[in-house]
Amino acid sequence: MTTQDSPSTHTENSDQNTVAESSASANKPPKPRKIGKIARINRLGIGFVIMLQILLALASVVLLNYLTAPHHIRKDLTESSTFTVSEYTDAFLKSDLIQKHDGEIKIIALLKRNSPHKQRVRGILEEYSRRAPGIIDIEIVDYIKEANRFNELSSIYGKNFYEETILIDARTDAEREKSSQTMSDSTQPKGTPAPLVGQAGQDQPINPLLKIRQFPLQLLYKTSEDGKRISGWEDEKHITSYLLSAVEGISRKFYLITDKSQVDEVGSGTPAWSAFQQHLDSQNIQLEAFQISSGKPLPADAEGLAIIGLDSDFDRNEIKILQEYWDRNSSAIFITINPDAKLTNIRRFMKSYGIAVEKDRVITTSNGRMLTKARGNFVKGSDITKGFGNKATQLDGPSRSISIVDVNTLSSKNISVFSVLHASPGWWGEVNYNQPNPKFTPGKDHGTAPNAVIHRPLVLSAAVVRGREDLDRTKHLTSKMIVIGNTQFLKPSNTRSELTHFINSSINWLAGREKLVGTIGSKPVYQQKLTIKKDDKDQIDLIVILIIPSIGLAITLLVWFNRKS
Repeated sequence: MTTQDSPSTHTENSDQNTVAESSASANKPPKPRKIGKIARINRLGIGFVIMLQILLALASVVLLNYLTAPHHIRKDLTESSTFTVSEYTDAFLKSDLIQKHDGEIKIIALLKRNSPHKQRVRGILEEYSRRAPGIIDIEIVDYIKEANRFNELSSIYGKNFYEETILIDARTDAEREKSSQTMSDSTQPKGTPAPLVGQAGQDQPINPLLKIRQFPLQLLYKTSEDGKRISGWEDEKHITSYLLSAVEGISRKFYLITDKSQVDEVGSGTPAWSAFQQHLDSQNIQLEAFQISSGKPLPADAEGLAIIGLDSDFDRNEIKILQEYWDRNSSAIFITINPDAKLTNIRRFMKSYGIAVEKDRVITTSNGRMLTKARGNFVKGSDITKGFGNKATQLDGPSRSISIVDVNTLSSKNISVFSVLHASPGWWGEVNYNQPNPKFTPGKDHGTAPNAVIHRPLVLSAAVVRGREDLDRTKHLTSKMIVIGNTQFLKPSNTRSELTHFINSSINWLAGREKLVGTIGSKPVYQQKLTIKKDDKDQIDLIVILIIPSIGLAITLLVWFNRKS
């Protein structure tokens, strides 16, 4: 008899079999993992990824350096831009005078081994070399440690160096070669400079020693009144000045008309003409005395003419000599007015070229008092005021105003006249300046009333250009003139940074160095004193010596234990 199991019986048996299989599988030992093969594949994969990352990182660094190599940027992070040269020096180093120089220009610093100024001097000289690569070569010589090199330099230049010195050698390759031959053939004792001779142009002999400059290191900085510390650095000013002098070699010549200038100083202080001479010296221009009353024409080598503090009039013959010089190509005239002088013929000469010096005084009033130290602003847009246009200044001492006339008539003759310095609003040219309580009189006084709605600028300084300065082929033939209605601003006691900038820019403009218009300022040394109490100092020592190193050690140990586990 056949029996059939019920569905519930099958289900029950199936569950029992599943439970049995599960218990059996649970009692079986686990199968061993193929550790070796799998681990080896993972290591190779991780190593490949790491190597690929390293190669990509190296490739990125190489490509980044390749792309940025032509675009080198140097940042001067010092507070007073210690190692950054001015726009004037930068323009000078990029000018044809440097870039087209035949041969290397050597700047050699002879310093002590432990000189406190070595890093400063090295840094500024490296900036010169960086801006004129392949042209300016610098060398720092320890004249105690490098005795052989020191003796060699003494023999080459025939100089005995007793103090820290900067030496600039701007001779051309031909001049150096000629110098070496002359020295080797000379029978002079060792250390005596040989008579060096070279050629400039076709047959003009020069002495290459004129292209060698030497100055003491202490000239580069100013000390405090007690002489115990450095108060400011003028390293760039003197290095650039001596470099310009060495490259040009023979100094240019400006002539001072002594019999028409205010030579003797009224009162104490440095005469204005002497201060002007110092500015010329810094630009490698020599100031020579000349008496126009002698009846002789100005020398042929005159590249400029100065009348400082014009205090007496010219006669007809003297005007003729002045006109003869002005008619030359590339003539240059710098005139400052003595406001008390009575001038007729010379005023007529200047007016024929658009500059009318008025018979007045530039004044203003304040609380019933008359003020004569004129304030003004430099006119922006001319080559003379490049870099300081719109800057305010003050001219100490009395001033005359200047009017610009006949502009259209002169323009047809290739003569242009333009103002350089304007008086500030509120100042005017008073004709009756000797009268008490002066007030502006329309139609008589010059300028604009202090309370006028529309201000017409009063000119304190103007310039003239005769010729086509805008054409390269005639630019070097143009003649230039600057007239200032004040003289006392030249005195060192009245100097200001913007006035120094103006004087140097005017000199370079007159000398045909338009690209070198500018000036170099002094870089102050900041002295900062930090006072710390004893308790605060103990806490700082504890933090720096103990706590910070302990934190670093703790982090290191933590990372090491984490990796080990």
